Amino acid sequence: MSLKHILMPIDLAFNNLVEREVSMALKLLADDGIIDMLFVDDTASHRRMALTAVSDRLAEKHKTTELAVQAMLDAVIPKRHRGRCIIRSGTVFDEVVAQAKQSNADAIVMASAKPKFRSYLLGSNAAKIVRHAPCSVFVVR
Repeated sequence: MSLKHILMPIDLAFNNLVEREVSMALKLLADDGIIDMLFVDDTASHRRMALTAVSDRLAEKHKTTELAVQAMLDAVIPKRHRGRCIIRSGTVFDEVVAQAKQSNADAIVMASAKPKFRSYLLGSNAAKIVRHAPCSVFVVR
């Protein structure tokens, strides 16, 4: 398969999964293809975890997150395939699907942890993205 544009959502709390995502994405990518790395900050969507800090603190947190995602992109994606570092805020599955549409991605490559009992009842982000994405979705375990 030779895809031109892959969107790769990452979770900075699970850096160890990113290498597996990258490996899969590179197998699917065309020689001139690019990989955009996406991080969704979902703290505001969880009210009890929402920050009550002043806007300076939120801006600082956003900049720190952006630097971490850019460093990850630079470290694991070969230079010729590096796309953009994208930070969005909201619910993970909504933002991943919205970004895939906005950037006209050919595919999404994402990791999924082994399901816990509650995800059998509620559904995981990966399952929701698979159902609603405007493109193919490859889930790496």
